[in-house]
Amino acid sequence: MIKRSNKTEETPDFDEMMNEVEHEMETLQAKQAIIDQVPELRQLGSDIEKLITAVINSKLSLETSIQQAKRAESALNDSVRVINKKVDTINDHIDGVIEEAPSRLNVAVHTSDADMERIEALFSKQRQWMIECNRKHFREISEMLADERERVRQRYREYDGCYFGHFAQWFIWPFFTLGLAFFGYLLFTTLNAHYHWL
Repeated sequence: MIKRSNKTEETPDFDEMMNEVEHEMETLQAKQAIIDQVPELRQLGSDIEKLITAVINSKLSLETSIQQAKRAESALNDSVRVINKKVDTINDHIDGVIEEAPSRLNVAVHTSDADMERIEALFSKQRQWMIECNRKHFREISEMLADERERVRQRYREYDGCYFGHFAQWFIWPFFTLGLAFFGYLLFTTLNAHYHWL
């Protein structure tokens, strides 16, 4: 007779063992993933450092440009003030000259009637000559525009609708119309044979 032992051996649960093994595997995989990403993280860190350096350099250059612009603006303002002072001085001088002009300048022009007639005749001749010149120019421009309009009309008449020319177009249109009518007749007879319209 076989006796059962009173001592019960504690056997570890298989599920707990599998969970521990899976947990260790996940931990190893996570460590391996972190190790695999170390070069990428280093590259990313170096890229970030380069970007920060570029931003700092651009900020410094921008500050330098702003300072140069401020210095140029101050120099320009100084130049404008100097020019304004000189303009004011010139205006004051001109105003003084204009105020003193009536008392200093006394000019009188005396012309005879014959001289006035000659001056008016010269002015009328000059005016007539200008009118004639303008008319001549207007006629030339009108003729040029008319010639250009005629050339454009001829050019568009040659290439209107077809590339075969204006006269070839009238030769092609009857054949196109006959072909279109023949195609319509064929389409109608085909549909009539199928649907028996007539």
